[in-house]
Amino acid sequence: MKFKLIVFILFTAFAFTSCDSDGVPRKEDNNINEYIAAKKLVVTQTTESGLRYIRTQESPNGATLQQGQKVTVNYAGRLLTDEEFDAGTFKFTLGVGQVVGGFDIGISLMKVGEKATIIFPSTLGYGSSKQGSIPKNSPLVFDVEVLKAE
Repeated sequence: MKFKLIVFILFTAFAFTSCDSDGVPRKEDNNINEYIAAKKLVVTQTTESGLRYIRTQESPNGATLQQGQKVTVNYAGRLLTDEEFDAGTFKFTLGVGQVVGGFDIGISLMKVGEKATIIFPSTLGYGSSKQGSIPKNSPLVFDVEVLKAE
């Protein structure tokens, strides 16, 4: 009985210290912060889910994006090691789950014509699953430009 209580207490303590209140593993959050500091990036917005949005080119007259619109973007995706895993032009419907959550959330913060860097934890990416050359539990970095929305 005493052993079970000790195991329960240790498990509970681990659960409360390994993740921040937003569910992002503390190590990933620290790695993202170190990446941002090393690159001297200025974060425009941080979401409750741990996504960091860095606007690199404004488009004051660009149209605001709406859920359900077909959005065309130029993008380059990489790991925090700067290893690129994908790049190109891509068209998808915003907000319907066609892309990983972090990509959807980040793009929804943009306007047509804007460029941004979006950095998010694995909880908004592929989580504990390996995806191609992307290791499990990997925060992702995307440089994106919104070309059009229809």
